[in-house]
Amino acid sequence: MSDIMNIPQIPAVPLDNMQNDLHIGFTGDLKKRLDKARWTDETKATKTFPEPVDTLIGDFLSAQYQEDEAYVIAQGSDLTKQRLEKDRQRDTLHKEIKKTIDTFATLSIFPDKQEAALKMQPVMQKYKIDPDGGIEAQTVATQQWLDELFHYYPQEQAARALGIYESLQQLQTLNNEIQQLTASRNDERAQKTTAELKTARLKTDEAFRALSLMLNAQAIVTTYAPQASTLNYIYTELIKSIQETIRYYRQVSDDRRRANRRVSVKSDVVGNHQYATVAGWTWERLIQDGKAALAVDADATPQRIVSTDKKALKAGGLVLALAGVAVAPADEVDSAREYELIAVG
Repeated sequence: MSDIMNIPQIPAVPLDNMQNDLHIGFTGDLKKRLDKARWTDETKATKTFPEPVDTLIGDFLSAQYQEDEAYVIAQGSDLTKQRLEKDRQRDTLHKEIKKTIDTFATLSIFPDKQEAALKMQPVMQKYKIDPDGGIEAQTVATQQWLDELFHYYPQEQAARALGIYESLQQLQTLNNEIQQLTASRNDERAQKTTAELKTARLKTDEAFRALSLMLNAQAIVTTYAPQASTLNYIYTELIKSIQETIRYYRQVSDDRRRANRRVSVKSDVVGNHQYATVAGWTWERLIQDGKAALAVDADATPQRIVSTDKKALKAGGLVLALAGVAVAPADEVDSAREYELIAVG
């Protein structure tokens, strides 16, 4: 008789703690493994498992499909972020173009460019584009202006003379992208809330737990049934593959949690400041997670940070290390590199 302690079992998984993208990845990988094990051959003519087990597999696959659909819908919220970023880029580009036109319109020392700018200026003003106004109104006005510019040869020639024709083409591309993102965001499906995803996740989790109990039980029962040795092998191999999937996603989840955790601060008995040790933080992340104690030095470059906490300043303020070498609070740093935070006020 086999030792029951050696029979593979699916462990409990803290599914509630998984982030949405990891959860959908985890359940999606399980779906692939179950799909493969569910049928006796690739033709999908005969089921592998008895009806009670197959029913639970079907319940999980159905729930996972619904979760996947809900996840896609919930991702619609990301369209808003993309749209705002494109709008920010468009605003910046529009202001640069306007500044160029307005500047050359006043420079009589460059008569050809001044003439070109004076041709473009009234047409641009006609559409009253406000980069700080509403996105929809700006998109329509920008499109009307660009349509006239690109279809009226003197305007196009004036833009080329000022060296801003390529910038205007880039502005057209951004405006088109914003129109597409707006249409996608306003799609009825994209308006659904993440509440549907939460409900779908709960159903998938429930289906997975029920299936896990059944597979664990079947692995035990078929171990003690000589006539079911082939089926027992299928159960144990499936369970092992599920264990492998669980181990992978646990590792990914743990790595992400470590990378995203906030500073664990302790009191320093010796000094008048607090300290912590966190590896792999970018400079932007320090600004984001330490707004109360950190601020950008207004008189320095954007990469230069000083502590605004009086006690921290007295104790030396923020201390970072790059490759083991300390970086003082007021030193300039490379925002693209990663530093180790070794002390913070």
